[in-house]
Order: sequence, then C-alpha cells, then structure tokens
Amino acid sequence: MPSDFLTMERHDADDPLPADAFARLRSGQLDVLRVDGVFAPDLCARMVADLETNAPGFEVTEFPGPFRSFFYGRNLNLNDPDLDDYFAAAARFDGDLHRFGAGLGVDPVARITGVLSGLDGGRAVAPAPGPDGANHFFTTFRGHRNGGYIPPHFDNEQGLRPSYRHVAAVTSGDILSFVVTLAAAEGGGVLELYDLIAEQGRGIVNDDGLSRRPDLSTLRSQTVPVPAGSMLVVQSGRRLHRVQPVIGEKMRWTMCSFMALSRDGQRTFAWG
Repeated sequence: MPSDFLTMERHDADDPLPADAFARLRSGQLDVLRVDGVFAPDLCARMVADLETNAPGFEVTEFPGPFRSFFYGRNLNLNDPDLDDYFAAAARFDGDLHRFGAGLGVDPVARITGVLSGLDGGRAVAPAPGPDGANHFFTTFRGHRNGGYIPPHFDNEQGLRPSYRHVAAVTSGDILSFVVTLAAAEGGGVLELYDLIAEQGRGIVNDDGLSRRPDLSTLRSQTVPVPAGSMLVVQSGRRLHRVQPVIGEKMRWTMCSFMALSRDGQRTFAWG
C-alpha cells in the first residue's frame, strides 16, 4: 500500500499473517495494517440489515449531538467514572452479541480475536478485565449518520480519563485500535491520519481547555479507505487521526475497539 509518510501493510485474513505486526505497531515501525476478508461482503450485508433495525435489541448510546453518531453498546470514553452500570451493560451486551452471531452463523468476536492474535505472535486477545470478575466491552458497533464524524485526536489521551482507571491498572504502552468496516458511507466517513506523532500523554488536542493546538491546515494527511469486511489496525495512540464527515444518507457501520498490551506482556486487552 503506497504512502507519502505512513508505513502501511495489507494482508488477507485467510493467508499466513505477519506475527510481528503488533510488535512493529507498538514500536512505531508500522502505522497502519489493513487485513481484508475478515468478513465476507454478503455476511456484512446481513449484519447491517439486522443492525439497521436493531433486531438484536442492543443498548444504544448517542455521541454528543454535533457528531451525528451512535453506538450499540457503551463507550468507555463517554461513560462517567462510576462504572457499575457500564460493567452490567457489558455483560448484557455479550449475551446480545452471542445471539446476534448465532443467528448469522458466525461468532464475530472469535473471528476478530483470531485475526488479531495471528498478528500478535499468538498472544491471546481478550476484553480488558474490571473489578470482581467483570469485563469491559470487547467491542461496540458504531453508526455514523449523514454528517457524522470524529474530530482529530490521539488515542493515548483517553488514558487520562477517570473512567480508564481499571484499564490503566492492567495495561501498559500505547493504545492501538482496530476498526472493521461493515458498511462504508456513500462518501466521506474515511479514516484520515496526519503527519504528526505525539509522545504518550503529550500533545493533547481533544481538550476544550487547551489554548495551543496544532494548526492542522499545515499538516500533511492521508486517507485510508476500507471496504466492507476489512479491518484496520492502527497505531492510533501517538498518530493524530480523525474520521471525516459522512456524506450521504447511507449509514457508515463499523465494529471498533481500543487495545493495549497487558502489564505482564502475556495478553492484549481490548475495550469498547
């Protein structure tokens, strides 16, 4: 995959996967990894048909109004510091997600974790643990309406939020992310990465109280289109990125999670 400034690779989910991909993402040698064929296009279409009507009965969480987007499930970034309801909702969501997959004849979490593990030297990929045996959401579904977007940010800045206290206690290093496209928008709705790297905990731009911000108009950027059924794994902790506004009435549907290495180095934990 040619790039002006990004280091990118492309693979197929059913071919041998590079076991050192996550190590290179963590070290900064690799910015973006695209894996095609995680889900077949016809399966994506069936999944989206159910998601459009919320046939599984997933809990809905709205983004702040201007973003014109919502989740099925809960997002740790948008949750208040009291996480009791979050963990209870995660347990319910796991059951709903299992029934959703069973109706389609697929276990979407097993498929995604299998691919991720193959890219991470066989390391187990699991939901980030919480207190008393509870788990965080492993993933969520995101729906972006016409005009929906996500502003430029570094994912590492999320770790400063009070709701991240359990994740912070069990992980170390940069936050990475994966995005599986289930339905692309008619236009826009594309991941855009900027030629700007921030050290962990620095360069925060997603903070209304910050007076000095990077002038994005002076930065090079590159978009990374992803068709239905493909996955991006991104060094999103230190690489500035955003999702461009969706254009058109077709909903952009994705499955997304954040990830980081466990403190003992034995597992990779994910959370929605």
